Amino acid sequence: MVDALPQPGTPAFAEYGGATINVYTTELAEQAAVALATREVAEAGWQLQTVDETYLLTRADLAEATPEGMSYFEQALLDGVVVVIHAYPATKPEGNLVH
Repeated sequence: MVDALPQPGTPAFAEYGGATINVYTTELAEQAAVALATREVAEAGWQLQTVDETYLLTRADLAEATPEGMSYFEQALLDGVVVVIHAYPATKPEGNLVH
């Protein structure tokens, strides 16, 4: 799970203040998984700010912990990686966007 900001010049920049992004990958090594997440998040138009948490989960672990993530897990097994963006709106204190 990572926190990210929209890249300037993207449609998301005007609309969103940031996002929490879940990256499902088949990478087993944490360093390789974080490197892949960084690339995928950038390709999706976001600037990775922090890596909040990393997990190595089995299908059974995920089914018990977050059943709604199973479809992403299954897709990652096919594609190698799935990026799920949970964006939140930009706030406008005194008329300015916050990024």
